[in-house]
Amino acid sequence: MSKRLNSILNKSKHINIDNDSKIVIMSDCHRGSGNNYDNFIKNQNIYQAALNHYYNNGFTYIELGDGDDMWEVKNYNEIIEQHLDTFKLLAKFNNSNRLIMIYGNHDICKRSDKVLKKYFYKYYNKSTKKQEKLLDNLVVYESLVLNYKDHEIFLIHGHQVDLLNGTFWRLSRFLVRHVWKYLEYFGTNDPTNAAKNYKVAKNVEKKLKKWSLENNKILIAGHTHRPLFPMVGDGLYFNDGSCIHPNGITCLEIENGRITLVKWVFKLKDSKLISVGREVIEGNESISKFFK
Repeated sequence: MSKRLNSILNKSKHINIDNDSKIVIMSDCHRGSGNNYDNFIKNQNIYQAALNHYYNNGFTYIELGDGDDMWEVKNYNEIIEQHLDTFKLLAKFNNSNRLIMIYGNHDICKRSDKVLKKYFYKYYNKSTKKQEKLLDNLVVYESLVLNYKDHEIFLIHGHQVDLLNGTFWRLSRFLVRHVWKYLEYFGTNDPTNAAKNYKVAKNVEKKLKKWSLENNKILIAGHTHRPLFPMVGDGLYFNDGSCIHPNGITCLEIENGRITLVKWVFKLKDSKLISVGREVIEGNESISKFFK
């Protein structure tokens, strides 16, 4: 697995960042078609509120894989149609050159330019009855390296060290579409799902932690849906969590040369009005401290 990660690292796109850079990293939105299997729906309002905040405050949005659940949904147009408001928000980032997408196992089809051009560049506007621009000229990467001072921050979804979801992803997609999503209604956990299978998640995390320490690089991943922020001096592997937690979404922020794990949730104000608020879970630590 180390060889595979090294190979991906060597082919990664590099972006230079500094203390003026503002970046938010989210993953595992699993946008679906609006049916009972669409895990994104319950948090879509929280997600949109968070994205509006980051757009208005000059952040670059990095989606770290599994933004769309293209395993459970066969017709990708259904995802666009159901979540058009969300995609229009993403389009605002894209039009401002502040959108970077990385594919995961559930949206690995985005590595195909044909898929991007067919489903994501444009959408059908029912009001004008015309095709209009959406995520025009979108490019989706397998990985990304953020160059900060003399250090490299490696971003990857994380399925690459998960045999079923990496090497045998086509088999896993078949099982998810035709077997496991139905059996989950009867309480059976999908063995291919790192988010619902503790042993799979721990195995993925172990491999990613080991690689980050051996290569002395901060590694940021998703895939397991388990947010993780190491203590300074005790690791270099971070996980942004997911956007489909039962009570909110989690993400990582990089701002002023510091990294923070945050959570966005519904909050009840004194006036008994419900609003969306941001909470710091861990961090606001200087990136440079992790390399000392």
